[in-house]
Amino acid sequence: MPLTKVQERNNCAIDGPLFVTGKAESSADSLSEKRRQAKILQIGNYPPPVCGWAIQTKLLVEEIRRRGNVCDVLNLNESHTRKSSEYVDVQNGFDYLCKLIRFAAQGYQFQMHVNGQSRTGYLLALTAALVGRIAGHPIALSWRGGLRQRYFPRKEPWLRLAYRWLFQLAGQISCNNLAVKQEIERYGIKGDRVAAIPGFSTQHLDFQQTPLIQDAEIFLKTHHPVFFCYVSFRPEYQLPMLRQAMWQFRKTYPRAGFIWLGFPSRELPSVREFAASWPVDEREGLLLLGNLMHDEFLTLLTRSFAYIRTPACDGVSASVLESLALGVPVIASENGHRPPNVVTYRDGNAEGLCRQLVGLTQHYKEIKKQTQFQNADDNIARTVDWLLAEPGEQGAKTGRSLVHAG
Repeated sequence: MPLTKVQERNNCAIDGPLFVTGKAESSADSLSEKRRQAKILQIGNYPPPVCGWAIQTKLLVEEIRRRGNVCDVLNLNESHTRKSSEYVDVQNGFDYLCKLIRFAAQGYQFQMHVNGQSRTGYLLALTAALVGRIAGHPIALSWRGGLRQRYFPRKEPWLRLAYRWLFQLAGQISCNNLAVKQEIERYGIKGDRVAAIPGFSTQHLDFQQTPLIQDAEIFLKTHHPVFFCYVSFRPEYQLPMLRQAMWQFRKTYPRAGFIWLGFPSRELPSVREFAASWPVDEREGLLLLGNLMHDEFLTLLTRSFAYIRTPACDGVSASVLESLALGVPVIASENGHRPPNVVTYRDGNAEGLCRQLVGLTQHYKEIKKQTQFQNADDNIARTVDWLLAEPGEQGAKTGRSLVHAG
């Protein structure tokens, strides 16, 4: 998981005489100058491709720098040991701690991207939160995912205490929607410290149609319908269940094809071994791809019949909203937070997924006409507004963000 840059927060202690003499313009100029010189360390997945987190980190870095601030990235994804001018590498746990301390000493504020799916991710976030708090620059915690994650929310006292520590150490917290915000508040966190800002933003739809690799072109021409499946070789993506639904569906539609993509390079050998044991007729209906760059990802999505989303832990997925906005129907596991135009099935139910695939195919024109998402905001700009806000302004910005996040 990649890391992000931290912003240096000045106390903005305006001299008393500025207020006494009414020099409001000078005060505003001073405040603007301090913000302009903010220093942020993004901690998360970077660079793309890899996942939606990496795309968002890239967009946040660009917006923070566009506003005249300093922004660096501490990279935690699978390329984290590789040296690059685009990010700061992380060789191991000790190196991670040393670099956190170094950036904190230089006045950076950390923005950490984390969810409730990984123990390692939690420990990395907790370490960053402790370093930031000790240095006097509490982190901005960007919480990802919905309400059905492995470790969040949970009733076990030790788990609740662990996440309460993390939330309390953070200076400010953002999450994807009101439901998650309310759950975080149940950990004893004041509401004005938590902002609900959706992860999906208008910039996610900025792409150029690009040529696809030959294997993808051939697969699209020789199969119909073709389903786009953004997956990973982890339990929450339920690949055995997806395979079962594919097998049932292809008994009715033998020319159907399924593209599985999104696998980090370290997962590709395992998923290839998994698929290699299938009968020949099953393997014929599957195309395995790794990670794609954003332009190629959305080009392939727009040329697919529909998008299948299996994990229920994601809340409102950015890729689901990308698909709807591009007019590509979506079938997704029900998690209580899917957009209205998504066709849902009961989580983990292969027969239910197959029935929905059949129904979508039989009523495709009608469903495609209803497939749309037109309420995208510039949530990258809003996230940066939240990140750069002075402590006294964070509550106001939180309130404004809630109007859009519901």
